[in-house]
Amino acid sequence: MTGILNSRAPLVAGLLVGGASRRMGRAKALVELGGRTLGERVAAAVAAVAAEVVLLGAGAVPASLAGLPRLADRAGVGGPLGAALAALAARPDRAWLLVACDQGLATASACRWLAGERAEDRIAILPRRSPAGVEPLLAIYEPASLPLLEALCAGGGRSLQALAMLPGVATPAPPPGLASAWTSIDDPETLAAAERQLARVKDETRPA
Repeated sequence: MTGILNSRAPLVAGLLVGGASRRMGRAKALVELGGRTLGERVAAAVAAVAAEVVLLGAGAVPASLAGLPRLADRAGVGGPLGAALAALAARPDRAWLLVACDQGLATASACRWLAGERAEDRIAILPRRSPAGVEPLLAIYEPASLPLLEALCAGGGRSLQALAMLPGVATPAPPPGLASAWTSIDDPETLAAAERQLARVKDETRPA
């Protein structure tokens, strides 16, 4: 550990928009869910805990998000690792909540839970939804996580899930009522399922 209180670093949200969207067939940030684009839904959720939202990657975004600052991925490094390296290197004094534009079921409540998991001895928080693996997006990376990311890259690794077993990386399980926030809506089938889930929630909360 660095001895620095990680929880004191201001939190910035990084919205990843650089995916190829092959399975969806169109830019995922522009796909509509419940009458709003995925990009808008995710940006609104993370704004509950982050004072600033930054676009990570070169993908298309809705007009309402076009004025946000944008960072290119680390050159020669694909996937979320390239976005994470670019974010932490550009703002090394900030903690980053990294989230994918296809996590359209993300909520302010899920983001508040995640932010509440920050602690002095935690340099990254990768939620665990199942025994099989962790979620490297809709996850928090403290400033002290940058050396871990650089080492992962230098070793030829590309999956942020590889960080899960390292000291200082926490993998708490989200409360059951929030777990759907980590769903990836990356094809027409998962989009249809998300629409059905939103409709059920709307029906359950409608006054009798």
